[in-house]
Formats: sequence, C-alpha cells, structure tokens
Amino acid sequence: MCDLARIFAVFAVVSALLTQGSYAQGLPDMQELPASSRQKAAEELKKAQEKAADEVYEGMVKRVKPMKTPDKKFDPWGGLRAPSANQ
Repeated sequence: MCDLARIFAVFAVVSALLTQGSYAQGLPDMQELPASSRQKAAEELKKAQEKAADEVYEGMVKRVKPMKTPDKKFDPWGGLRAPSANQ
C-alpha cells in the first residue's frame, strides 16, 4: 500500500509541475510596457552604454602616452642580436 501512495504522490507532483506553464499563460497580462516604451527604454539603454564606453575609451587614451617615433624603426629584439646585426 505504501508503494501505491508513493506512486500517487509522484504522479500528483509531476502533474502539478506540468500544468504550471499552461496556467501561467492564462493569467491576465502583468502591466507590460507598450512596445514604444520598450523601444525607447532599449534605445536609452543603448545610448547610455555607448556613452559609458566612449568615456572609458577617452580616459584610456588620455592615460596612454603616445610613443615617440624614432628615426629608425623600433626593434624589440635589438638588444639580443649580435652587434654586427644591429646595423
């Protein structure tokens, strides 16, 4: 008898979980924003993100000093080469 009660309990739980999706679809709408308001909010968010990215970029550009361009090309391995190859 205990096995039958356990099977029934599992069946009841599974049935309840499976019906939650269809039950939620039948609920009245939850004060959703109109499409135009959603679009405006998305555009404002995008503009704010772009502005923040631009500010970060500008700050990084100010922090990084431009390299002085020497007359010769820069050779990062120059110190490791033989003196005859540096010419």
